[in-house]
Amino acid sequence: MREPLFILSPPRSFSSLISSIIGQHPEMHAFPELQVFGRSSLQDMMIRNQESLHRLASPGSIRSIAEVHEQEQTNESCTRAWLWIQKHSSMSPVDFFNYLRSQVSPLIAVEKTPINTLKASRLKEIITAYPNAKFLHLTRSVIGNYKSLKEFLGEKDKFLIDEDSDQLSSKALSMEHPASIWHASHRNILTIRPLIKSENYLRIKGEDLLNNPDSILRQFCEWMRIDGSSLAIKAMLRPHESPYACIGPRIAHGGNDGKFMRQPVLRLKPSKHDQVQSFYEASDAKSLQLDQASLLEKYRHLATEESKQIERWAIHLYREIEAMQIRLGY
Repeated sequence: MREPLFILSPPRSFSSLISSIIGQHPEMHAFPELQVFGRSSLQDMMIRNQESLHRLASPGSIRSIAEVHEQEQTNESCTRAWLWIQKHSSMSPVDFFNYLRSQVSPLIAVEKTPINTLKASRLKEIITAYPNAKFLHLTRSVIGNYKSLKEFLGEKDKFLIDEDSDQLSSKALSMEHPASIWHASHRNILTIRPLIKSENYLRIKGEDLLNNPDSILRQFCEWMRIDGSSLAIKAMLRPHESPYACIGPRIAHGGNDGKFMRQPVLRLKPSKHDQVQSFYEASDAKSLQLDQASLLEKYRHLATEESKQIERWAIHLYREIEAMQIRLGY
């Protein structure tokens, strides 16, 4: 089997759209979010989903099995896929992903679960299992990511937050300032970067790819050593044709970003030049501003020292985010 590609990015960094673009290359197959790495087995993954998220298993894992087994994702095929996962519940994440790879071979398998980046230990586990894999570090400006992630958390996605709380904890503070998730993900990726062979690591700004898809995708194809012809690039610009570019059947709703699944067509806005199309992410600020006043108000019941601790944390976070933006070229 050909070595896989792992897309590393924080949540809400264009990963669903860009992985689907990549997956439409004739030599690649991009799976939805499998959400299996970091678990001891498929059984562990199912228990997590059933107890905390009230679903049978991660939608991406169910849909992937249905697709590779039956080339369709209906309630019936996804039910059979879930039964298959149950039957093979002792499988490790690596064995499961290798099985999926074998089913799409000779295509290159693409894995893009954003939450993999929330723990450096999980990334190390992946690199150890796949030392010769390719790793695409996908970035998005902190401002665009912050707005999108704040909206995402506002929808109470239980995979990242269980319930509201006014108790002081690192998790609660992260929910108050989603930019901390952006920072932690990139910090973890850059921490494990030395473990990846230099020729197997590539960093791309999502904004650059969406602004100049032909140019950036050709560079990507050259790095992957796959066909970079105009025909291949045109195929990549049809992410809506991915088998996972939809909400999915009732038994397995999800697997990708909700907005992307509802509107998976790549929309490029005309620029000043008629022949050129570009992506534009509106922003009313050049830098991220953290609302410390609102944060301190929420925790006003805490002792003075704890309030000062929160204030110090917010100031430190702002400085770290500023430094990370510079490091990533924003």
